[in-house]
Amino acid sequence: MYFDTIILGEIMKNIIKIAICILIVIVIYIYKDSITSFISDEIIYKGSNKVLNYNEYYINNDYMYVQNIDSNSVSDRQEVLNMIYSIINSGDNSFSFKCNYTGCVDDVKKIISSNEIVSSINNFVHPYNSFSNITFDVSEIGKVTIMPTKIYTDEEINAVNKYISDFINSYINDNMSNYDKVKVFHDYIIENTIYDDSGNKDSFTAYSLITTGKSICSGYSDIIAIYLNTLGIKNYKITSLNHVWNLVYLDGKWLHVDATWDDPVASDGNQYLLDNFLLIDTTKLLELDTVEHTFDRNIYMEANC
Repeated sequence: MYFDTIILGEIMKNIIKIAICILIVIVIYIYKDSITSFISDEIIYKGSNKVLNYNEYYINNDYMYVQNIDSNSVSDRQEVLNMIYSIINSGDNSFSFKCNYTGCVDDVKKIISSNEIVSSINNFVHPYNSFSNITFDVSEIGKVTIMPTKIYTDEEINAVNKYISDFINSYINDNMSNYDKVKVFHDYIIENTIYDDSGNKDSFTAYSLITTGKSICSGYSDIIAIYLNTLGIKNYKITSLNHVWNLVYLDGKWLHVDATWDDPVASDGNQYLLDNFLLIDTTKLLELDTVEHTFDRNIYMEANC
């Protein structure tokens, strides 16, 4: 009888344990979405930014290739592109987002392995928010962290801003058309800058252009973009295989500006001021040159208009 009581007690304990396990399974099933969300937010993504921090050089422009997105998760490949653009465009130094669709991690890895895609996205943002280096941390559970390192220091930004402010105060007035505002700066840069063909690795920014009077095409295109952004004229940069220039939205049309090619390196040592590549359409651009100015029309789609 004693042993029967012990056995019965053990059976009851096991039944209670099983009942508790079943109850736990039922509760987990009923509240699985909430539990998954809690684990995701408080364990896997704990410490991640929830909202992008926008600095003063954020540009609230959407383009055919990429658009701003205000979220911390993505649901398809286009949103991955939009997220990368939004993070760089915001000026935030680090931001994490979640993959919310099957195949997202693979899409992210393919995108970041293509230097052309990520570098092209960099052309749509303000030069002060563009990166010299960008790091991606991609986990297999679908957490992606992006950490851009910006090209321009605060000291360089202040110097370039003063340069442009002084120019605007001296040469720009309200009676000028936007075309004239673009042309006068285009001409000023050409007259005061020499293309640096020395191979100097530091001659690639707007800062090097204003401090040394020398630069390569990236410095020309950056100073033009910064000036246009200061005036509130919509624009972005276009990159071909070995060259970069500006695309500008003026009077309802997207037009090319290439101050570099309008400032040729002359064999006779003279400075020439040209306007062959000043506010021209894509047809004219490719009539003038089909080598250095051949670009990806699937990325810079506004230039097709």
